[in-house]
Amino acid sequence: MQPKFILSKKVLKDQVAMLQDLGLKVSYSYKSNREVGNLLQEIAPEVDFSIHAKEEIKMISDPGKISFFTQAESTEEIKEILSTGIKTFVVDNEIDLEKILEAAKLSEKKINLSLRMKFQEHRVGSGKYFVYGMSSRKINGIITKIKDNELIENLGVHIHRKSQNTSEWEIKDEIEDSLTKESLKRINTINFGGGLPTKYRSYTSEVLPYIFKKLTKAKEFLDQHNIQTIIEPGRFLAAPCIKLETEIIQVQGKNLIINTTIYNCALDNVLTGTKMLVEKELDENSDGEHYLIKGNSPTRDDIFRYKVKLRDPRVRDKITFLNAGAYNYTTDFFGFKKLEIEIVD
Repeated sequence: MQPKFILSKKVLKDQVAMLQDLGLKVSYSYKSNREVGNLLQEIAPEVDFSIHAKEEIKMISDPGKISFFTQAESTEEIKEILSTGIKTFVVDNEIDLEKILEAAKLSEKKINLSLRMKFQEHRVGSGKYFVYGMSSRKINGIITKIKDNELIENLGVHIHRKSQNTSEWEIKDEIEDSLTKESLKRINTINFGGGLPTKYRSYTSEVLPYIFKKLTKAKEFLDQHNIQTIIEPGRFLAAPCIKLETEIIQVQGKNLIINTTIYNCALDNVLTGTKMLVEKELDENSDGEHYLIKGNSPTRDDIFRYKVKLRDPRVRDKITFLNAGAYNYTTDFFGFKKLEIEIVD
């Protein structure tokens, strides 16, 4: 058999429904998985899209449903984006903000604007990752400055959340600490960002009830101020609805070689350290042996799982990985080609 992804419409619908049941507007982060985004346009037309690249704009049939994240575009480029029908922009720095306002003025088009704000500002440093957004002090100042701009129809605040966030969900308290009463009176929306965790071998989703409780608390607070709440899931929608089906092509003692490579379908495992669950893997109390599952490239880090307990795996047996849909892009390393995706009900 050829390795392939299997995308379930039902699981995807169920993931969307979990967030909609909380009363949240969903804006899918399209970069997480384009195939999932394309399917959402068919099965969940009420979902909006967060787009981070000009090349992706044409992939969304209704530009009015797009929130475009600027990243150092020129004024002319923003004018071109406005001409496509997009009117909602998310901005994380003052330079891009000035260019957006200038482009709107030159184009004589009204826009919706969301200011990206840093959360958890008490953290020291940013580690190895770039921290997007502006300080709350700066955000409040900008809101005061542009609140009466006639080109801005809706003004909002966007909160950047790191992926697989399991602890930093005191949203209501952070909003109260970060935004002034005057800012809360002026803004129309707050986007909670993404960061909702998905279950991997190295992470757990057992914290979801806690997170949903915190989201509900924050939404109730914002409802009192007539502010719409938006959630921006990427991994939370894309990962659970897709399985990766592979086959064992060689057994080398306790090493299982499968018929694909991490570089063709699961590079996210290398970049973020996530390890996908294996369907029907055994718990530690069950009879079986521990195996390493390796891809079929000659690279030393082409390892899907270092330690998974299985019972008597053999050549041609299937190895199916769960929650395999987020950031499952391929590379041209060794001439690898993108895997087929099969959509099922």
